[in-house]
Amino acid sequence: MYESCKLTRRSPAVSVRTIREGMVADEFKDGQHAGTSERRPSEAGQRAVGAAAPVARVGGGYRFAQLKAVLAHRRRVTGLVLVLLVLPLALALFRVTHSAADTSLPTPPAARGRVAGFLAPEDLNRFYVQDGEVRVDIQQGSASAVLTLDERLQRHVIEKLETYEVPFGALVAIEPLTGRVLAYVSRSVANPQAGDLARDVSPPAASIFKLVTAAALLEAGVSPGKKTCYHDSLHGIERHHLSDAPQRDDACAGLGEALSNSTNAVFAKLALRHLSPKSLGAMADRFAFGRHVPFDFAWQPSPYRLPEDELEFARASAGFWHTHLSPLHGATIAASIANKGLMRPPFLVAEIRPKARGKTPLYRYRPEPGQRVLKPEVAATLGKLMEGTARYGTAKNAFYDRNGRPFLPNITVSSKTGTLNGQAPYRGYTWWVGYAPVDNPKIAVAALVVNTPKWRIKASYLGREALRVHLLSNAKRGGGS
Repeated sequence: MYESCKLTRRSPAVSVRTIREGMVADEFKDGQHAGTSERRPSEAGQRAVGAAAPVARVGGGYRFAQLKAVLAHRRRVTGLVLVLLVLPLALALFRVTHSAADTSLPTPPAARGRVAGFLAPEDLNRFYVQDGEVRVDIQQGSASAVLTLDERLQRHVIEKLETYEVPFGALVAIEPLTGRVLAYVSRSVANPQAGDLARDVSPPAASIFKLVTAAALLEAGVSPGKKTCYHDSLHGIERHHLSDAPQRDDACAGLGEALSNSTNAVFAKLALRHLSPKSLGAMADRFAFGRHVPFDFAWQPSPYRLPEDELEFARASAGFWHTHLSPLHGATIAASIANKGLMRPPFLVAEIRPKARGKTPLYRYRPEPGQRVLKPEVAATLGKLMEGTARYGTAKNAFYDRNGRPFLPNITVSSKTGTLNGQAPYRGYTWWVGYAPVDNPKIAVAALVVNTPKWRIKASYLGREALRVHLLSNAKRGGGS
């Protein structure tokens, strides 16, 4: 089973410089202590905080010095009272403003991969096909690793990322029933040395986290058809979105519509009414946020933090910061929903064998037990709610042409999109996570495309192409993957 590695949920770290010599200074940096250094007050500073005045030797001067000392003492007391009144307000403001921009969370170390010491992710670029197997030579050509990849799908995704010059892109495809990895692609035109983006947990999970929230809401007894009214919350969630406002609420949606259209305010309201950081965190744990999942390469858990603050918790439940995700984890989540709520650990290397005949294989994958994430009926309901994303929701343009004709005829797709922008420098994160066909899932996909201000494709297009090649092209060729 999975090694537990849940992150500690805590309030954002606050660094407050010691109140000393009447000076107060706060330093904040990405939720971590920015560090403080002692400073000696200047002579002017000493006078301002009432350093002891020299005692005069004559009567009038002595009384003047006493009066000056008393006034200085009163100023110190008044200043301290003001600090004690203002500091709690400043800290409360910090929790709201800083946590909203929280884009980096500490992550536990990666667990050792199954094939550590044999091959690395970059070795996959040298794959070839021989005797119907996808292979890659290792150990200076003395051995070869047999991979689980769909060769046509792998090449097609690589071609798309390179043709459209995607700044940063990754796609992972998994066979839901077994955990077999069908595609594992990482490419960056902006930075060819970016590393393995398929396992990178730094991207924000964005609205993909709504899948976790939706599952928790279903288990909490929320009816998918019950309408929740809201007003515009496309670009964010503020406190006025959290309560009903009949004069402002101009639309209503059920859970399925809210998931398909990624309606932030509906998720924020439902999460506050039916969930808590503890209950939503329990569902995130089951979906392997903050937990190790076995894989062939070392793989860090996706970090998350669910704030106790009402507004920040509402934002987190809708995917506004506080949660991160790797494409490999995203594909595993989609595969778990497709596989009736059972999460199979993904595997990419089927066998490692010496090239010399008659030698015993150096490694052979042995199926591992899965983890029950959702009850089958809850997984089926969640998958049904996800169908609207491609049919009428946020991914419609990627799955239907301008005349309403489907790019994947006779194939029903369950999916979820996610979009979130980062600044300095600008990064446009676009996600597509889903599976198909819904009635008999053969492939689950997570695609991530990170764009600069000038972009050509988004993740939903890349996800659709993966489904098309694996399901339609392979069927036309009369073979499987």
